[in-house]
Amino acid sequence: MAKKAAERAIHHRENGNDAERFRKIVDDFRSRIYHTAYGIVQDPDDAKDITQEVFLKIYEKMGTFKGEASFSTWIYRITVNACIDMLRKKKTGPQVSLREGIHYGARETGSPLIVGRPDSPFDATYQTELRAKIKEAFLKLSPEHRTALVLREIEGLSYQEIANSLECSVGTVMSRLHYARKRMQKLLAPVWGDSR
Repeated sequence: MAKKAAERAIHHRENGNDAERFRKIVDDFRSRIYHTAYGIVQDPDDAKDITQEVFLKIYEKMGTFKGEASFSTWIYRITVNACIDMLRKKKTGPQVSLREGIHYGARETGSPLIVGRPDSPFDATYQTELRAKIKEAFLKLSPEHRTALVLREIEGLSYQEIANSLECSVGTVMSRLHYARKRMQKLLAPVWGDSR
């Protein structure tokens, strides 16, 4: 519902108060933009900077949104581009903590970013060590592969939504995800053991 309200606000910007509609967009998308940015750049301060930059770009370009893609796809595209720009500027790479990027769930899902919920202090210690190994492996992926993995595994976007956001084909998205998953599995093989 929030996406539809934001799309209507953009389509009808000539019929009301632009500032009020922009506030609604900020309220509806602030959290998603921040979490997407954090998932890609892995630095909370950089993610905040990117979030502000994305809203500035949205405000400046609201009149250029044509409705050819969904409004949320348009926002993801702006966010991903801002993240990749920042990663390229920071040649040393991001300082990461995947603490917020790991989902708890069944390991049988096959996702390299999903781990089981700890049941005991021993399990909690294991989870902390596992997060460190996942961080280390995640940093070895290129920004493009990291972005595809975050948009799919953490944000839950469909292949088509990711393709629209990254302005590439669904085949390219599938290829990037396949490579990223295989690379993560290979890097994490010593952690998962032969049963993985």
